Amino acid sequence: MRWSVGAALIVVLLQGAPEALQEADPRRSGPEEGVGPFLTKYCLKCHGPEKPKGKFTLPDSGAVDAARVPAWKQILEKLHDGEMPPEDAPQPSTKERAEALRRIKAGLAKAGEGAESDSPSKGNAVDHDALFSGKTSAGAATPARVWRLTDRAYENFFLQVAKKWGGGRVTSPWELTPQRGFNDYASVHRIDEADLEQHLRNATRIAHALVTQRLAKGSGPSELRAVVKAGASATSPEVQAAVGCAFQDVLGRRPTAEEQARYAGFLGKNLKSLEPEPAVEQILLAVLLHPEAVYRVEAPPGGGTRARLEPAELARAIAYALTDQGPDGALLETASSGKLSAREEVGAQVARLLGDPKIAKPRILKFFQEYFGYPAAVEVFKDAPAVKAAGLKHYTWVPLFFVSDTNKLIQSVLEQDRNVLRELLTTSETFVLTIPTGHLMAEVRKNAAEKAPKFTNPRTINILQIYEMDLRPADWSERPLALPEGHRMGILTHPSWLVAHSTNFENHAIRRGRWIREKLLGGRIPDVPVTVDAQLPDEPQSTLRERMRVTRKEYCWKCHQQMDPLGLPFERFDHFGQYRTTELGKPVDAAGAILRSGDARLDGPVQDPFDLIRRLAASERVEQVFVRHAFRFFLGRNETLEDGPALVEAHRAYVSSGGSMKALITSLLTSDPFLYRIQRSER
Repeated sequence: MRWSVGAALIVVLLQGAPEALQEADPRRSGPEEGVGPFLTKYCLKCHGPEKPKGKFTLPDSGAVDAARVPAWKQILEKLHDGEMPPEDAPQPSTKERAEALRRIKAGLAKAGEGAESDSPSKGNAVDHDALFSGKTSAGAATPARVWRLTDRAYENFFLQVAKKWGGGRVTSPWELTPQRGFNDYASVHRIDEADLEQHLRNATRIAHALVTQRLAKGSGPSELRAVVKAGASATSPEVQAAVGCAFQDVLGRRPTAEEQARYAGFLGKNLKSLEPEPAVEQILLAVLLHPEAVYRVEAPPGGGTRARLEPAELARAIAYALTDQGPDGALLETASSGKLSAREEVGAQVARLLGDPKIAKPRILKFFQEYFGYPAAVEVFKDAPAVKAAGLKHYTWVPLFFVSDTNKLIQSVLEQDRNVLRELLTTSETFVLTIPTGHLMAEVRKNAAEKAPKFTNPRTINILQIYEMDLRPADWSERPLALPEGHRMGILTHPSWLVAHSTNFENHAIRRGRWIREKLLGGRIPDVPVTVDAQLPDEPQSTLRERMRVTRKEYCWKCHQQMDPLGLPFERFDHFGQYRTTELGKPVDAAGAILRSGDARLDGPVQDPFDLIRRLAASERVEQVFVRHAFRFFLGRNETLEDGPALVEAHRAYVSSGGSMKALITSLLTSDPFLYRIQRSER
C-alpha cells in the first residue's frame, strides 16, 4: 500500500468520527444577543470611538465577527484575567462576567477560532467563592469532544494489540507538550499530517504482523482464519464475524450497526478484488485506524442536548483517567452488560481500580508531578563553578535523584491516603537515594550489605550534604527518614521543588511565589506585558531580596505583591535546595506575607517558609483550590461556574474521608461533568 492511499483511507475512516473530529463549544448554539449590553455597561466609557484608552476601540457590533477576531481575543483575555474593567471602575458580577466570557468563546468557536482562556495556563478564572457557594445549580456537563490519547496510552494500546497479534512495540507519533498548568488538556493537542503518517506506519506494521506471523501459519482468531481460507467465497456471516472479531480484539467492543455494515462492505469488496491475506490485512488496518486508536471519543452526535456518555465511552474515560491503559476485562464486562449506566456502579468500578495494587495507576502520580512541578528540576543545569560556589564537596550534579525521592514520598503518602495534601506540605520525612537502577544504587546497596563505614560515590555525598544527613550505609533503608528538625517541611522545602523553581545560577522567589498564588490560593497572575523588561539589576554584591526592590515600583507591585511576599520566605534555601542562614555574608531575611488571599484568616505576615507552609496547610481554601486542580487534571479542562456542585461534593468527599485522594478521585469520576456531555448539534 502506498502512503497516499493510506492517507486517503484515514480521511475516509475519520469521517465516521463525530463532526469529523472538529472541536467547538457546543454548550449552546452561540452568542445570540452578543455581548453588546455588557460592553456598553462596563467598557464603552473608556474604549469608545473617541480617544480610547490604550488606543483600543471596541468592535462596532456586540456579536463576535470574524473580521475582528484579534480584538475579541484581546477582550476575552482581559476579562478572563480580571484586568478589565480596572479596579477603580464598576465591576460586573461573577455571573455577568462568566456569561460574557461564554458568549465571546462561543462566538470565536463559531468563527473557527479557539479560545485561549481554555488553555491549561488560564485556570482559576471562575470566582472561587462563587464556585463553592453552593448556590449554583446542578446538571453540569462537559462539552462533547475528542481527546487525544497521551503518548503512553497510545503505545500501551498498540502493545496490547501486539501481544495478541505480534508486531512488537511502536513509538507514539507525539509527546505531550509541556504547559504552564497540566499537559493533557482535551483542547490543547491536535494530530497533524506527520502524526497521521507515523500512526499509519505503526498500524500497517501490526496488521501485517498478524497476517504473516499468525494467519498465514494457521493460527490467530478463527473468524479471521475462516475468511482467509474462503477468500472470495466467504459468506456474509463469515465476513460479519470477521469484522466483529477485529473490533473486539482491537477496540475491546463490538461494532455498532452502522460500523458493522460499513466495514463488512469494505472487507467484502476487497475479498473480491484482492488475495485473501491482503484483503484481511486491509480490514485490520482499517480498524487500527479507527479514531478510538488515537482519541478518547466523547462526542455523541445529537440535537445539542445534555446526554450521558455511552457505556463503552465511559469505560474508556474511566480507564484512561487512571491508568493510561484501555479498559480491563471487568470494566468492559460491566459496560457491555449495561451496569455502567448506574452512577453507583461507576463508583464501584473506580473504587475497584483504585484499590487493586496489581493495576498500575501512573496518572495519579502524574497529577502530583505536574501539580507541584518538581520533575522540572532535571532540566535545571548547574555548572561546575556554581556547584563549587554552593560549597558542595564534589563537582557533580544529578537532580534526578531528588526527583525520584519525591516520587517515592508521594507514593508513600498515597498508600496511607490520609490528609494527603497536608501530609505532602508538612511531612518531616523523605526517602533518600531511591533511584532503583544504575551504578549509584548498586553502590548504595553494596555499601549497606557490606556494612561499609561511609558512602564514597561523589553524587551520593552531594545528595546527603544537601539533605544535611550524615547517613551511613548501615543506616540506609528504603523507608522514609527524618529530615533535619527545623530545616525542612514537606515538598515545598524539598530540594527537587526548590531546584525546579530556581534558575541555573540563583533562586527565583517570583516563580516560587507565583506557584503558591496559583496552585494553593487559586489566584490569577497576568503574563508579563511585552513592553516590560522583566529583569532584576545585575548586582553580584546584593542579595536577591535587595535586587527585587525594582518590583516594588507602582506599575510592577500590582502583580508582584501577589507573588514576592509568598516566594521570599524560601530564601532560607539556596538554588541547590540547601538550607542556609546567610547569603553573601549577610543574614538571610526569610520573612514574607500572605496578602489578598481571599480568606482573611489566612492573610498576614509570616516569619519564614515553615510558618507560611503551616498556615497554608491548615486552610480550607487551599484544600478547595487543590480540588479545583484535581478537577482540571482528571477532566482535562478548566472548571466553569456550572461545575460548582461537583467541586463542592468532591471537597466534601475529601474532607469527610479524612483527606483521602481515592475519595476525591472517586467523587470527580462519578460527577456530572465526568459522566455527561453536551451533544453537538447536527449540521
